[in-house]
Amino acid sequence: MIKGEDMNLSDFFNREQKKEEQEIAFPILSFGGKELKQSSPFFLVLENKGKGKAKISVKCSLKVCLPCDRCLTPVEVPLVLNFEREVYAPDAEMSEEEREEQQFMKEYELDLEELLREELQLSWPSKVLCSEECKGICSVCGQNLNEGDCECDSFVPDIRLAGLMDIFLGNE
Repeated sequence: MIKGEDMNLSDFFNREQKKEEQEIAFPILSFGGKELKQSSPFFLVLENKGKGKAKISVKCSLKVCLPCDRCLTPVEVPLVLNFEREVYAPDAEMSEEEREEQQFMKEYELDLEELLREELQLSWPSKVLCSEECKGICSVCGQNLNEGDCECDSFVPDIRLAGLMDIFLGNE
């Protein structure tokens, strides 16, 4: 049934009450230039939901190593994919919006890799921190401030008050 990452669903669209569960290897090894590590089995359930309609259910846990957004220290981040999608046969009646949401379907072929990439994009963390107390890096010398302070001057004047500083410091 599986050819690479493509799955032919014509059997599921035409056979009422057909249901199949599979445990397969996660087909994506990297995403966004980062290596993905599978931390749980990848479960895929395909189920007929009427003529020309099927439901896909996916459950999997992954880990990816991403840099902390403040100090750039590598952080192992868990990602959980747990979703369901309804898909339709190419000859089934559906709205234009439903058709656009099925970019991962080519005729009767499910592009599993494309479907999972869409879901990974939705699950990808918007911010990664090594800890809530992360101090980041020095903007002058690049020292990781979690490992120790640096000797750099951290005073950053507010440019809106630069005129007042000139008056008080006599820099006319």
